Amino acid sequence: MNFISRGDSTDVFNEDFPHPFGDPWITKIETEISDDEKTWVMSTSGLLSGPTAFSSGNNSLVALAHPIDVRSEKSLFGTHYFVTQFFNGREVFRKYPKFGNSMSSIDNDTTKWISEALYYIGSTAINDLQTDSSTMINGILAERMENYIRGYVDRKNFTELYSIEDSSEIFVRDILKPFIKDLPSNYELVFQSLVNLYSKEMHITGELRDDQFKFYIFLPGAILTTNADSIAGDTLMWTFGLKEFLNDDYILQAESIVYSKKRIQAGIIILLGLVLILAFFLIKFKQ
Repeated sequence: MNFISRGDSTDVFNEDFPHPFGDPWITKIETEISDDEKTWVMSTSGLLSGPTAFSSGNNSLVALAHPIDVRSEKSLFGTHYFVTQFFNGREVFRKYPKFGNSMSSIDNDTTKWISEALYYIGSTAINDLQTDSSTMINGILAERMENYIRGYVDRKNFTELYSIEDSSEIFVRDILKPFIKDLPSNYELVFQSLVNLYSKEMHITGELRDDQFKFYIFLPGAILTTNADSIAGDTLMWTFGLKEFLNDDYILQAESIVYSKKRIQAGIIILLGLVLILAFFLIKFKQ
């Protein structure tokens, strides 16, 4: 498998679609200059077999969400090849619908969705901490905190506080301040890490907005099934963007078969043999 990212440095090296990291991946970085413009090209390649979940680096807050399964199976008349590539849905319209609308609209008014997104991030972090005994708090207190977040985001002016990532520490401080005496000692630190995680997740979705993906799969033999946009010989091609997996999963799949002449010939011989045996017994039966 080979990943190639092409663009300016800010787009190639940001975190919206990082390349796989570690064994068995090898990464090369080059530059191309045309008409006094520099284009960065990052290529990462590795040999895969079976299901593969990618990792994007030691410091990445958000795991890569596009696992792939590559496998082959022998059948009576040949070998089947299967490839399934997943682009996990970002679930934007479940988490923060107004943000999804802004991603789908030409009029991207950021102030309309920030309140909704902050409420999702804060309330989800509280619910996550309720599943850990070291950070679990009284249910009534947790409900009070969620209600406080709702009121906070409704009355806050976010015109200047535009970036959720940059304002996460202010957000956490303001949210926890009225309740800090009733919270476990480690609550603020863990709550901050979860807010950072969900903020980064949404930030990455936003950075994917203008990216385009071109995906090529080369399969041997005859293509049996696929949902590719087009096929040229043994090459299956897809072209898509964020809208295909903004909410639901986008799955690329293909199956091909390489027929075995020897197995087909053996199958024909066996079939003829069975026919001859059957004919022999029918003749005997009639006699």
